[in-house]
Amino acid sequence: MTPPPRSVLCVRLGAIGDVANALVVATAIKDAAPATEVGWAVHPLSAPLLEGHPCVDRVHVVPRTKSPGVLRSVVRGLRAPRYAAALDLQRLQKSSLLARLSGAGRVVGFDRPRCKEASWLWTNERIEAGPRDEHMVLQYMRFPARLGFTELGGAAARRALPSPAASAAFAEDLVAREGAPVLLNLGASRPEKLWPRASFREVAAALVERGLGPVALTGGPGDRGAAAEVGEGLDVLDLTGRTSLPELWELCRRSRAMLTADTGPMHLCAAVGTPVVALFGPGDPARTGPFGAGHVVFRGGVRVGVHAGESPARGSARAPMGDTSAAQALEALAEQLGRV
Repeated sequence: MTPPPRSVLCVRLGAIGDVANALVVATAIKDAAPATEVGWAVHPLSAPLLEGHPCVDRVHVVPRTKSPGVLRSVVRGLRAPRYAAALDLQRLQKSSLLARLSGAGRVVGFDRPRCKEASWLWTNERIEAGPRDEHMVLQYMRFPARLGFTELGGAAARRALPSPAASAAFAEDLVAREGAPVLLNLGASRPEKLWPRASFREVAAALVERGLGPVALTGGPGDRGAAAEVGEGLDVLDLTGRTSLPELWELCRRSRAMLTADTGPMHLCAAVGTPVVALFGPGDPARTGPFGAGHVVFRGGVRVGVHAGESPARGSARAPMGDTSAAQALEALAEQLGRV
């Protein structure tokens, strides 16, 4: 049997939730073999998830550019550590090619049916094929198993995020002043994943009226208009566009629950162990829902079950986000708050 490699490069460039979930690869490798060197290639937006991470020794930031000079510099940086193995955790042409250009002898990618853009052309090994609707965390866990670090399965799947001191202090100060909040995350990566503002407002008003706050609205700078509409006249804290990525996950770590659509902050909350009520429409929660026990998922107005405390079941077919009502979300959120 081939021994596990002494050094491993992980290539998962983005997005935030995907990188947060893929971190199970780094933690599994370090848990099994602490001396193994782990590097990671990532886009700038998601780089804070890796900088200072206890299981990532080297971060290669890959700018979003087509400049040949910049890309040559990136490749030189990837080749310098002489990684023994490189993992394409993203299954795209760009990620797979970067893994190949790292110069690693073993270039491991997804099984061919799950690859995109013919990215399998650049790999020389592939993980064991699994169910097409298998949760992404469990798919990622096939990589350390392929390298010989772990047995196949999700039992060793451990997510850990760094805890920058300044970001932790920000969150601790906010909680000391306001109390541990309930987070309503208003944003999403695509318009079809957005939950109606009127529904968020109905939930926020009910939480305030029932004394279940404090309520904090989160999201990016582009969600400030939504926050103004949701929070108008209500005693809520508007944090949209006002937190860095590390500040957001440190706040998630100290919050009581989050109501959110299918988006990166959902995965951050789940990664730090905070209960989530997740709202799905076009996405498939079986593959990309909040990983772990204790979360509640709706898809198209149907409450979705949970597989063995690990990943949400498929549930109903894709449907408009608005098919899940504010009353359903509020009931599930009140249930989550009763657990903490």
